[in-house]
Amino acid sequence: MIELLGWICLIVSLTLMIYHHYMHSNYDRVYQFIRKKYGQQTTDIEFPSKEDHAKDAQKFTYYTIFFAILLIVLNLVSR
Repeated sequence: MIELLGWICLIVSLTLMIYHHYMHSNYDRVYQFIRKKYGQQTTDIEFPSKEDHAKDAQKFTYYTIFFAILLIVLNLVSR
């Protein structure tokens, strides 16, 4: 059960890490598209800054490394 939870957390943190890396590297294009597509519906759209995406990408990189090491240790202990 703990191993299943570890795998789920690893997949979620890896997915969020990839998302934040993508949003950081393509920040201008993504938010320009969102403003163009949905900007007419609301005037007070606030987006996370590029630095926020970089900080979150770093955080989820650490989470991914932690869960990968946790799964390796659990695998070695269970043998």
